[in-house]
Amino acid sequence: MEDLARDFLGVELMSTEQLLGTGRAARKPTAVEDNEAAEFSARRAEAILNLRPRLEAEMSNLGVDYLFHEIELPLAGVLADMESEGVAIDVPYLKQMQEELGSQLAAIESEVEQVAGERFNLNAPQQLATVLFEKLRLPVGKRTKTGYSTDADTLEALRDKHPIVPLILDHRQLSKLKSTYVDALPQLVDPLSGRVHTSFGQASTATGRLASSNPNLMNIPIRTELGQRIRRAFKAGRPDHVMVSADYAQIELRIAAHLSGDPMLLDAFKAGQDIHTATAAAVFKVPIEAVDPGQRRLAKIANFGSIYGQGEYGLSQQLGITGDVAREFLGQYWSTYSKLREFLDDLRRQAREEGFVVSATGRRRAIPDLRSPNFQLRGAAERMAINFPMQSLAADIIKIAMVRLQREIEADQIEGRMLLQVHDELLFEVPRSELDQFAEKVPRIMTGAYELETGIEVEMKAGPNWADMKKLAVVRA
Repeated sequence: MEDLARDFLGVELMSTEQLLGTGRAARKPTAVEDNEAAEFSARRAEAILNLRPRLEAEMSNLGVDYLFHEIELPLAGVLADMESEGVAIDVPYLKQMQEELGSQLAAIESEVEQVAGERFNLNAPQQLATVLFEKLRLPVGKRTKTGYSTDADTLEALRDKHPIVPLILDHRQLSKLKSTYVDALPQLVDPLSGRVHTSFGQASTATGRLASSNPNLMNIPIRTELGQRIRRAFKAGRPDHVMVSADYAQIELRIAAHLSGDPMLLDAFKAGQDIHTATAAAVFKVPIEAVDPGQRRLAKIANFGSIYGQGEYGLSQQLGITGDVAREFLGQYWSTYSKLREFLDDLRRQAREEGFVVSATGRRRAIPDLRSPNFQLRGAAERMAINFPMQSLAADIIKIAMVRLQREIEADQIEGRMLLQVHDELLFEVPRSELDQFAEKVPRIMTGAYELETGIEVEMKAGPNWADMKKLAVVRA
């Protein structure tokens, strides 16, 4: 409030800390007289009154009226309800998992000690660096102010150089997931509701994506076995209820096809083809039924890499192929999707000229490093500019769906509740008696949230918990 009043009105407001005498310079809080409190409140109320037309005019100038009034403002109430609802946790299951992971970590530590020939703290970077780079003489990567770097990128590059490195990486992953979720979640269960209540950050990211904290439920690795086991702890907490998941299928690639108008991408989506198989068939010039798993994997990485600004070096590193092979493949890829490349090049150029990018819903992101003389900063900024329109629109599409879903849930007075949003996925707790209703309602609203030329697909699953789910047949109205 103080910053807004200063920037837009030229008014200096007293902060709460100054009023109470609780700032850094204050020795102890002082009592506040009634007249001081009244003046403090009155000046802030006056500032709010005067700020409103200024900020509304600013929003109108930036073209974000729709974004604010139709998406973000109504979403605030939806998120409040989700935070209040919380999600049930299987505490005994996590306690059992806690003991199991503790034993696994101890076994890895014992194996590392045998391989290294000495006992040391795996969580102490300096001790680890001494063992890896001075005793075992592994190739040195980055340096830090305190010595050799032992960050994830450095260790991944050394994975095949010595048997101790995979053990350390496994230990790190186990240790992080154990402390972040397995150990922490039981402590975060609210004694009154018996559920865990995350906090959603509505304005925490530059792209418009939601964030989650205390605990962060958006960062559980879905593709690993351990991540799936942690998801199993999130369960339906009421009798005769199940968990229902609704996930947008390849939404960012669909948005890329829609925004770029690339005919090859559009045709593949409209034909209902697997987009990665279709890409591999086009790039390798083979019939779609002849595409092998290796070709599809390469096409999948290239498809997602294209909308994240990945180049030859990134592709070669991710796939473990030579730069020449990556260059040749990307040459064929961009030849196939020439319209997509033209669109992304235009994005990069326009962002560099204007210093910002704008999404289809009017969301704006300033990227000053696009003009940086530093090659690495400029490259990172270009990747942000390229991905922003896709990621931002995907974030807003699911927000629109959430607002409309909540309105319909309340209007129909149904018991099912929205619990979590994790990027492109929504998670619900639903009575079994309402499953058919949700199987019709959720896909209809989610696919109708925004009109894409590719169409929008939603995959639904249901089960007793977040991991053990089976595909739920979509009911057409």
